[in-house]
Amino acid sequence: MRKFLLPTLFILLLASCAPVYVPNLRNSPMFTKGGEFQGSIQVLNGLDIQTAVSVSDHIGIMGNYAFEERGKVEDDDTDNYHRHTLLEGGVGYYENDGIWCYEIFAGYGRGEGSSYDEYDFFNTPDDVWATGKFERFFVQPAFGINKKVMGVSFVPRFSIVDFYEFKDELTGATITNVSMSPKVFVEPAVIGRVNLPSNRIFFTFQAGATLVASPDVEFEYRSFQFGSGVGFRFGGSASSKNQTTE
Repeated sequence: MRKFLLPTLFILLLASCAPVYVPNLRNSPMFTKGGEFQGSIQVLNGLDIQTAVSVSDHIGIMGNYAFEERGKVEDDDTDNYHRHTLLEGGVGYYENDGIWCYEIFAGYGRGEGSSYDEYDFFNTPDDVWATGKFERFFVQPAFGINKKVMGVSFVPRFSIVDFYEFKDELTGATITNVSMSPKVFVEPAVIGRVNLPSNRIFFTFQAGATLVASPDVEFEYRSFQFGSGVGFRFGGSASSKNQTTE
């Protein structure tokens, strides 16, 4: 079965042939206490770097960075060319009750995505290599189970994506104040974590989807996201409800 799994994931990742918007992986820290710092690096959806810190027993902040580049414009590699970046931050509230936890974060970020596609506002009948810049607002609730050995979190993120500029990579033509309204996406995901015995290092994996909640989306987006990687945590207050939970 394993030999079919990776090709299937690869096909799903490329379901949108020219995605100019690629949602980053979800950062669900599932904090258990104040003074805790977390960081992780994940791949498969590109490179995702996530950080989060609980500044008190109920308030946390996060910062995320995503990057991917494949293919080259100058090599005329139209089938494989893609690039995206995103940098964002957020603040949220979290609670723990035994092994159960929930949290809600809200934040803002800026990013850009490049693809080979048809864009009507360039007034050309042909596909072009273009880079679109956008800003994104998000609200991210989450709830799950947070044990010492393993944690699972369901994260239905809601994002408002607003593209405000597109640039043709070959001609240098730039279109600002793009006449398209901000688009709303629902981006649910399931995140799993497996903690090592020290509870300082964990392996993480997730699967997510992108669902359109706005009509007439003029740009391509990646429909499915998968990620896997490793993370660490340290710090925290002396007391924790989950410290003795197996």
